[in-house]
Order: sequence, then structure tokens, then C-alpha cells
Amino acid sequence: MAMAPSPSLVQVYTSPAAVAVWEWQDGLGTWHPYSATVCSFIEQQFVQQKGQRFGLGSLAHSIPLGQADPSLAPYIIDLPSWTQFRQDTGTMRAVRRHLFPQHSAPGRGVVWEWLSDDGSWTAYEASVCDYLEQQVARGN
Repeated sequence: MAMAPSPSLVQVYTSPAAVAVWEWQDGLGTWHPYSATVCSFIEQQFVQQKGQRFGLGSLAHSIPLGQADPSLAPYIIDLPSWTQFRQDTGTMRAVRRHLFPQHSAPGRGVVWEWLSDDGSWTAYEASVCDYLEQQVARGN
């Protein structure tokens, strides 16, 4: 089901040509986009640190997600290793940054979601949202 632009991707940091969407990978290999607020925060931190030399374990190259969303306080993104670290459990997950044209579904804030068995809505990864939106635009 196509959803109207929702807070999950609408306010993502934009450049003149692209929108950056940050996602984390679960244990099954599925990518999940961070909320717009968190994506914007990560992107701002990434841009500020871009070009600096990354050293292993350098706190200067870590992004504490709790600063963007208090519910994510246990999570830190380590830029040199492109991982999300959960401090209370030690769980590490891959993260990625995907740039989309502003005219794409993620660039316009379009999010596709599916209804899980527990009754909650879960966003598809950004590239799937873009593909689904393209298919709808073509009448498929």
C-alpha cells in the first residue's frame, strides 16, 4: 500500500541532486531505513566528518544515535567499519548510505510498508519503495 509522505523519510538530508537514506541490516539480511530525523542527523555527522582520516576505535568517527532519537540511545554508528553497535548487548549490524535522486520515491518521501503478523507496519527498504513507486507510475 502506498503511503502518503510520512515522517519516516520525508525530512532526509538533501543535496541539490540527491537525498541520502541511511539503513541498517537485520539478522536476516533485510535493510530497514532509519527515520527521517535519524537519517538527517547521521548524514549531517557524516558530511562533517567526511574527508577526515578514520582511525580504528576513534570516537570522533562514531555517531551516537540517541542524540537524534532518545529511543536509540544504546546505538552508535561506527563510520570506519560501517556498523551499528548496540552498547547494552554488543550486537553489531551493517549500515549503509544510499543516495537517491530527488525525484525518486525516497527523495519525495514516499514510503511503502507491509503489515506484519503482529499488526505493525514495517517500511520496505528504500530501493524497494523506489521500485514499487516506479511500477505504479507505469501502471503495473
